[in-house]
Parts: sequence; structure tokens; C-alpha cells
Amino acid sequence: MSRGPMASRPHAPVSLALLATTFTVGRHAVKVSRSALGRWTATVDDGAPTSTFDTQVDAWEAGVREADRLDRAGR
Repeated sequence: MSRGPMASRPHAPVSLALLATTFTVGRHAVKVSRSALGRWTATVDDGAPTSTFDTQVDAWEAGVREADRLDRAGR
């Protein structure tokens, strides 16, 4: 019985570092990264992430809100 060409191939590991995107928001750099399976973080200007999120969109929105807050505060 044949299981097909993909059946015996091991899965290639996915580096979490490859799952990061940086956006310019105002005067800041917002980086959205996958931190674990199904979890995302956002950092502003290479700072430490403060929360994790269920979706990439939620992390991006939090990063944009923080960048906007920093712009309004003159930072």
C-alpha cells in the first residue's frame, strides 16, 4: 500500500524569527512577531513585548495604539 510521496518526509521546523514583520507607525517601528504556536506579540522601537495576543491582527492593533500614544506624548 502506497502512502504517497509526502508520507515519509519529516516536517521542516519553522523558525519563529521568520514570522516577524516591522511596520512604521508615526515616528516608531512596530514589530509583530509570532511568539509561540497561536500567540503573537508586538514591540515598539525594539522594546520588550508587554502582552501576547491570539491573532496577528490583535498584536498589530496594540502596537499601533502604543505608537500613537507615544507620538501624542511627544516621545
